[in-house]
Amino acid sequence: MLETLVLAVCLVVAAAGTVWDVRKRRIPNLLCVGMALVAFCYALVSFGLVQAGSAALHGVAALLVGMLLFRFALIGGGDAKFYAAAAFGVPLNQALLLLGWTSIAGLLLLLVMVAMRMGGMSIGPRDAHGRVLVPYGVAIGLGFALTLLGGPPGDLV
Repeated sequence: MLETLVLAVCLVVAAAGTVWDVRKRRIPNLLCVGMALVAFCYALVSFGLVQAGSAALHGVAALLVGMLLFRFALIGGGDAKFYAAAAFGVPLNQALLLLGWTSIAGLLLLLVMVAMRMGGMSIGPRDAHGRVLVPYGVAIGLGFALTLLGGPPGDLV
């Protein structure tokens, strides 16, 4: 019962992050902190203390890598923090599962954006250099949800 409740809260917070990113093209720090806390609670309730510690290590490692990628303008800062927050709910031995689902969701997001652009639809705001701001929080939120709810991406085929 408690695990289901914490899972539901994780999914609601992840959905809030995706909606916020689509609407504003940014993810607030407070939302990322909330996501990290609820994700860690999920790891604790679902996997136990040792695996929750592993999830915390995953979150910290994801934040460090994400900030490095942000430093070189490869991803947005909010996306880096949102992914790290999700990683706090996933033990290290499942890190590639989160990365895989998020990558698949990211590819689908980009295909949708390309199709929208080809159809003459606006795909959102651009940065100061004219580059389209991709709401990658959508892929992160979906990847996180699929990681918590589903199995490996290979199970789809």
